[in-house]
Amino acid sequence: MHPILVVPAALLGFLFGKLTSKKTTGDRRRATSRSPLDDVTLGAWEAFVSRMAVAPKGHIGRRGKLGAFQMDARRLADVGAMKAARKGRRGEEEGAWIGEWMKGLTEDSFLGSMPLQYAVFVRSMRAMAPKVSKLVGTEVDGKVASLSGLLGVGHVAGERGVGSFVSGPAVRERFPATVETFRRTNEIF
Repeated sequence: MHPILVVPAALLGFLFGKLTSKKTTGDRRRATSRSPLDDVTLGAWEAFVSRMAVAPKGHIGRRGKLGAFQMDARRLADVGAMKAARKGRRGEEEGAWIGEWMKGLTEDSFLGSMPLQYAVFVRSMRAMAPKVSKLVGTEVDGKVASLSGLLGVGHVAGERGVGSFVSGPAVRERFPATVETFRRTNEIF
């Protein structure tokens, strides 16, 4: 992400966190000159974000994936932007992820705001990092899995899907898009 966008994105992330978090003490956001993840440089974080932003901000993809980071209702609910995530019908598509936006958020506001999408993405990566970090260093198809690669997998497959992706070659065969995300994001940090 370009440094000039980090300030509004960080501010919106702080506000989003305040609106959706029950705990307020110890949940202070970092200075905008640092990565939102511990031990990750701002340059590495920006490289990761640029590889994870795969669509225009207003894009609605297959299965109800939304925005630049193509987040589905299931992940949006995990990080407090939606509730009641479930598979359902979206337009003509059956089996899309749908949900109810939390108070103050709408699909239009989400799709219209890159800073909001970035804030939700940051919240997602922060929540996922401690859960997938125990798999850092695992070999996946001859490559050593890094935190960025595992976060990329988790973004596509969900937190619970990371373990089966890492341990199961058959799983990787069935999900080539997840493999591609791993290759695109692995070894950034």
